[in-house]
Amino acid sequence: MQQILQQTREFVKKYHQKDTSGHDFSHLERVCKNVDFILKTEPSADVFVVKMSALLHDVDDHKFGGDGKRAETFLKTLPLSAKTVCRILETIQESSFASSGSNPKFKTLEQAILSDADKLDAMGAIGISRTILFGGAFGITLFDENSFPKDDLTQAEYKNLFREGNSSINHFFDKLLKLKKAMRTKSGRAEAEKREKIMIDFLRCFFAEQNLADWLEYLEKYLQKETVDA
Repeated sequence: MQQILQQTREFVKKYHQKDTSGHDFSHLERVCKNVDFILKTEPSADVFVVKMSALLHDVDDHKFGGDGKRAETFLKTLPLSAKTVCRILETIQESSFASSGSNPKFKTLEQAILSDADKLDAMGAIGISRTILFGGAFGITLFDENSFPKDDLTQAEYKNLFREGNSSINHFFDKLLKLKKAMRTKSGRAEAEKREKIMIDFLRCFFAEQNLADWLEYLEKYLQKETVDA
């Protein structure tokens, strides 16, 4: 199994080597470290399945095109049973925010662990950096003070990066500030609590430096609503 994990590691390192959007190999390494962190409190999980899923989880990401079959094609080159391949693919497919939303109901522990591990890398100082990096890579504006986030985006709207009014700052409201309540493991929730505070402090400073009282008010109301809905 270690040999297969190493082979997979080499595959994704080469595959993601040219990424400039925050979905590079260093992202995968951090997600894998988050998986190891969560596994310490989830001893019943299938370690191999969740680690393979962590390494391959961005290979078929909808934001980067492709036919959605790269992970499956690669897995079928490995000496793995059809059942194991299926479990890895299902873990990847069910764990993304685009698929599961802010109130996920996962069928397996492995899906919950991968989801939490990946979401943690979208939070805190790393999450702030990756959000701005992603926006730059796709030509998304940093901020438009006249375009407040739309409440309750549909899945199709969320996936449309170039929808009217989208910005990197709005992404905090569309996704990042919803991640804490989407956590499904004890250690994931505890770490998310810390990282969310970093993002909130960043947004307060971002709006205060521009004297945007309306955005500061919007942020506080948003946080109150999220607390009530949690």
